[in-house]
Amino acid sequence: MNVKLMSLCLVSTFVFGCATEEKKEAEKTAAAPGPSIEAKQVAAEEESSYVTEFAFKKGSATLSEGMKKNILQVVNQAKKRGDVKEFKVITWGDSEYPSTHTEKLSKAEVELVKKRNTAIRRYIEAASKGVDVETYSMAERPNALQEMFNTADARVKKSLEVAGVPTTDTAVKTPSKASKSIVMAITE
Repeated sequence: MNVKLMSLCLVSTFVFGCATEEKKEAEKTAAAPGPSIEAKQVAAEEESSYVTEFAFKKGSATLSEGMKKNILQVVNQAKKRGDVKEFKVITWGDSEYPSTHTEKLSKAEVELVKKRNTAIRRYIEAASKGVDVETYSMAERPNALQEMFNTADARVKKSLEVAGVPTTDTAVKTPSKASKSIVMAITE
């Protein structure tokens, strides 16, 4: 009886151990997901073929090595195709885009987005000297004047809303953009 039980334990340990190793190996080799549909749509409207999207850790404004790699890939791809006119960086706080009723997220969220945008802008400027970097905060809605004059800020945010990004009032928060950033390279 004990021999059968021991054999069963050994076999089950071996089977589960192999399955876990296969899963870990599959996770390592799986391609990183590309930019979302919304990121691709706003990139197309901004006439950019080079776009990446990544997520920050909650409460963090630090760029991970993976984020830096994604940004550098966009920079290098764009440089291969011609002169880069500018980069556009769109960043969320740890909450969704504010609804028309909310208008603006908390001061802490607005500051977090500023810190994230600054970290991305500095990294791009170091990798691609002399190129403008425009940043957009998805922690605040455009004001009436920006909407009236159809500024770049208002246009980008409207594009994302039309594409279906959730807001603080949206019941279904899919696809969530909280803690994410989109980086686009605009070439001449």
